[in-house]
Amino acid sequence: MTRVINPKASSGMIELDGDSLRIPTTDDLPAILRLRDITRRELFEIPSSAAELAGFLEALAKKTWSLPMLCCHLGLPSGLCLMNLGQLKNLNANLVALFEEPATAQRLLALYVRQAFWAFPLHRLYAQLPISVESHPHIDLLLRTGFKDEGVLVGHIEVADSQPLDAVVLGILRDEFDEWCANNEPRLSLA
Repeated sequence: MTRVINPKASSGMIELDGDSLRIPTTDDLPAILRLRDITRRELFEIPSSAAELAGFLEALAKKTWSLPMLCCHLGLPSGLCLMNLGQLKNLNANLVALFEEPATAQRLLALYVRQAFWAFPLHRLYAQLPISVESHPHIDLLLRTGFKDEGVLVGHIEVADSQPLDAVVLGILRDEFDEWCANNEPRLSLA
């Protein structure tokens, strides 16, 4: 007897008004590859094939502080966030946040930032993005979600067949995020 299993989307581990986060699986490869196709390589280089991407996700899952999450709106993937902790001593993590529609992803990003601060004893999250027309919507998203402009790294991002790009550094401290929550989305407060 053949058993038929109807696939259905897994529910989010965190959900707020139709926005949710969940751990990406190999079933999400098409959605993540779609993100790769709409994202400039300067923002984040996503592997170019499904096999490479599967290996990338597997490697991320083994890194304790990476916290890879698929960001979903009404159950549909619309972004990917992950972290990289350079040094355990300073508890600062580099945030990579990619969204199909950054103009409407503020609550999704806030959900992820809340999860990062809740899950780990982080002091600060920061992002480094190239200063370019293409990255402006993501920079604006981070600023709207409470991140502060911390300065510019001149010639910091290498781009194939181009001059190095300057990078803006945006950061948010745990206390600053809680203050942002109090003023914008109290349900995400860490307190």
